[in-house]
Amino acid sequence: MDYEFVQKYMEPKRTGNIIRDLNPMSKLNLMLVLGLSPFIVQNYIYGFGMVLFFILVSAAAGCFRSFFSMYWKVLLLFGVFLFLVKAAFAPGEHVLFEIWGICITKESMIAGLNIVSLVLAFSGGFILFVKTTPMEDFTYMLEQKGVSHMVSFVILSSFQTITDLGQNAKVIMESQKARGIETEGNVLKRAAAYIPVMGPLVLNAISSTEEKSIAMDARAFSAPVSHTFLSELPPAGRREKGIVYLFDAAFIMLIIGRILLCIL
Repeated sequence: MDYEFVQKYMEPKRTGNIIRDLNPMSKLNLMLVLGLSPFIVQNYIYGFGMVLFFILVSAAAGCFRSFFSMYWKVLLLFGVFLFLVKAAFAPGEHVLFEIWGICITKESMIAGLNIVSLVLAFSGGFILFVKTTPMEDFTYMLEQKGVSHMVSFVILSSFQTITDLGQNAKVIMESQKARGIETEGNVLKRAAAYIPVMGPLVLNAISSTEEKSIAMDARAFSAPVSHTFLSELPPAGRREKGIVYLFDAAFIMLIIGRILLCIL
């Protein structure tokens, strides 16, 4: 018997990266606090500073490429659009220039930068959490905190379904290319190429759902007994808890300070 293989499952699961090895609940707490803090500060310099911080953390966690490949899409789809809309229609007094009858003011530019920094900061925290935390580890910790295994399975299955649909779509598109069907070109050609993909994609999703239900029944998923786990996660240490409490306290102080500024 390979005792090293057995020993791997007897010890807590670790990756060797200090950020990835944080407890999932600690990472969720930190990402929420950091992602929501720009909404309290309401300063685009702080918001973009938090964006840069998340990018640096992703590099330290060893997931910069996968993180940024998704993050720049959020920047293009939401960041640029929100900035243009806010800069064009937000009220202001100091006009900088005028385009097609739309006055761009200094105040509207600042408002556009503020809303973009808020969206990017919060989405950056969420994406970084997803990229550094396997969903099975997160749902495992939810069950350890008392969440029903049915709820944790729904969460895990939802994220896994998104991943499976993306992979199945790529496989079907490659098979379409192998058959000589045009799948590249302008927007209209790509849209037309995706229509035949929807049928097999939906059928695969339905069949995979049935397979999951059969596997769950075979493993007595609904049995009224305590569940076992193949691997365990290391508990949060005192230093880790101290860091989380420190960030939580700073976040509470930010809220109190913001309330006092509004009152005074």
